[in-house]
Amino acid sequence: MSNKTTRQRIIGLLNIRRNLPIAYCLLSIVISCNKNAHPATAVPDKPAVTDTSADKLSVVLKHTLPIQLQESSGLCYTDGNLWSFGDSGNPNAIYKIDSATGAILQTVTIANYPNIDWESMAADSLYLYIGDMGNNDGNRTDLKILRIKKADLASAPAQVSVQADSITFSYTDQTSFSYNSNTNFDCEAMVAVGNNLYVFTKDRGDLKTRCYMLPKNPGTYAVSPVSGFDVSGRITDAAYNKATGELALLGYMSQKDNSFIWFFSNYPGEHFFADSSLRITIGRSSDEWQTEGLDYVSPTRLLLSCETTPAHTAALYSIQK
Repeated sequence: MSNKTTRQRIIGLLNIRRNLPIAYCLLSIVISCNKNAHPATAVPDKPAVTDTSADKLSVVLKHTLPIQLQESSGLCYTDGNLWSFGDSGNPNAIYKIDSATGAILQTVTIANYPNIDWESMAADSLYLYIGDMGNNDGNRTDLKILRIKKADLASAPAQVSVQADSITFSYTDQTSFSYNSNTNFDCEAMVAVGNNLYVFTKDRGDLKTRCYMLPKNPGTYAVSPVSGFDVSGRITDAAYNKATGELALLGYMSQKDNSFIWFFSNYPGEHFFADSSLRITIGRSSDEWQTEGLDYVSPTRLLLSCETTPAHTAALYSIQK
């Protein structure tokens, strides 16, 4: 499919709050066509519907995160509860946190699986899903999504240990498992929609993303890309708005700067990249702001988390559309 020239418009400075770490960050909107970076897609993508609106995102610091979440690698908001966790090198535990204060309300240890590189989290009415699919060097052969019963957590104490089921998968289009710091098979983003899970790659080499679909049932699967999109960055999390069907992809550039959110809407079925797309830059080129977690809490509000870096402390932010 041919590419349409990207049109970028600087729309102003977002004054978040005077003492916030991302104060006065440059907010820009890029209206992009759907560029299918990977020809082997199940459904061809359509050109984006041009959106000339210039609505700002209000990004406000809520609070810093506790020591257990200094490497907060994902967010999941479900049933009025907010969950987060650390990635590789952190305990095999997820944490329910008070979104108003940042305090940890519950610690859930996954007893039967280690935290190799947990990167994303999603939920439906019955289960929580943890994506153990971080693959920085492109050499993992044990990618999996862990499934936890919500019923095991509902009346559990502040410290609880549970068992998880495993949805194991591999990519049919990955043929080499040699060390590669520019791999296109890292993955840090996942959503649950209908009967399926969808994961989005963090392509370190070409700065694009591919979408793969998996069933929610435990088992072993070989998955092929459903579609692809030129996000011009590294995708670190995904969020799905059940009320509107909007998909949001969070990311940053190669140096963990210029953090951005892509919004996708008006697509047919679950072919997320097949219609309207909108990119909003929320970070600055001068800041290493490692934005890692994102989820909707209402049709017009999201929560965002970042890891601790030399420039920023791990924290939770509120985003109002």
